[in-house]
Amino acid sequence: MTVSIQEHDAAPVLRHTEAARYLGVSPDQLRLSRHTGELFKGVATPAYLKIGNAVRYRKSTLESWLADLPEYRSTADYQSSK
Repeated sequence: MTVSIQEHDAAPVLRHTEAARYLGVSPDQLRLSRHTGELFKGVATPAYLKIGNAVRYRKSTLESWLADLPEYRSTADYQSSK
């Protein structure tokens, strides 16, 4: 019997450096955010997994985290949201 895992059955898990690349930040910035709680000023760090000593990020968690960030059409929109 062959068991296959469908793409939708398993959530991809990214290593620390892969997650940083996906988010467009440096690995050091992402690592520091786990200690400070903020990836950017006023922006909470995305949730992560600890598997033994390893840090991993679910790609679906990163996608949700990005989707929850506000989007702006201009700097005026950004300034008025403060």
